[in-house]
Amino acid sequence: MDPQHLKPLYETLHRYAGWLDRERSSVLVRADVEALGAAIETSADPLPLLQTLDANLARLPSGAVRKMMRAASLKIHRAIADLPQNAERVER
Repeated sequence: MDPQHLKPLYETLHRYAGWLDRERSSVLVRADVEALGAAIETSADPLPLLQTLDANLARLPSGAVRKMMRAASLKIHRAIADLPQNAERVER
């Protein structure tokens, strides 16, 4: 996995996470975003971390930041699905 491909999407998600409040669910989401960033930097599999992030995003109160973060997470999901190694798995 090429971290440069996902880095702009991650940076957007990270910026949105900085806008969250200090309640427990927000702290969990920020931790998930940091873990996702570490996985992207080390070329580890980010899918389990994205699933955890999505679950914690669902716990946030409704609002514009939650919607923007969910949209950014979905873009990362799509970018990962479009990576060449994932396309090869589909062809098999």
